[in-house]
Amino acid sequence: MIRENVPVDRLTEQQALELYRTSGSHDLFARGKAAADALHPTPVRTYVVERNINYTNVCVTYCTFCAFQRKPGESDAYVLSDEQIEQKISELVAQGGTQILLQGGLHPDLPFSFYENMLGNIKAKFPGMHIHGFSPEEIFFFHELYEMPLRDMLVKLREAGLDSIPGAGAEILVDRVRDVIAPKKCNTEQWLEVMRQAHAIGMCTTATMMFGHVETLSERVEHLQRIRELQDASLAVREKDPDHGFFTAFICWPFQPGTTPLSRLPQYDPASGR
Repeated sequence: MIRENVPVDRLTEQQALELYRTSGSHDLFARGKAAADALHPTPVRTYVVERNINYTNVCVTYCTFCAFQRKPGESDAYVLSDEQIEQKISELVAQGGTQILLQGGLHPDLPFSFYENMLGNIKAKFPGMHIHGFSPEEIFFFHELYEMPLRDMLVKLREAGLDSIPGAGAEILVDRVRDVIAPKKCNTEQWLEVMRQAHAIGMCTTATMMFGHVETLSERVEHLQRIRELQDASLAVREKDPDHGFFTAFICWPFQPGTTPLSRLPQYDPASGR
């Protein structure tokens, strides 16, 4: 993400689109080096040793790009026990890990106390472990299922042990695309509102993009612009309130078709820009 107080000439949406369409823009390493030189001139990089823990694969959204989801009651559907989660974290700690990415499907039958207890149990056993958990999609699902205001829910999750929020579920932040690949997920503005509310209570979050399916190049740029707009707003508040949250990272990855339903739809064609 763009750091605070870094003087950088910002790309317009049209310039970003032209970069996508220029053959030279496919040199990922050259583009990455140019961005690193502009935003991170010092030769220092950091990393975190973490483990992904998917606490359940039960989900009711049925996204077309997903091969992970299981319906309630299916033979291979699961919800991890506290003991199973503890074992996974113990293995991480043995490897020097300090953070877990805690995410799952949208389970229709778990009470809100399940999530509070899960967070509390992790913090009780591993007080130094950073919990990076619950995507905006999960949180918005909780908000609707338990009929609880977003801000109140985020405060409760933070009090239970949640440290930061991953940017999963963003896919492409354009509703035309979301209506095709994930019509039951929260829409663009709802995803952004979760992040806006999280920043407002002082939580940091990350942002993501899954590309290379049914989106256009223009829609990729629109996605990036929506994230940049929220980052700008959060950083503007942070100048007056240093406890205000913001995006700490941007992660993107290509769609992996595998055995997903979306793999049977027409795929993105770099030659045509669609």
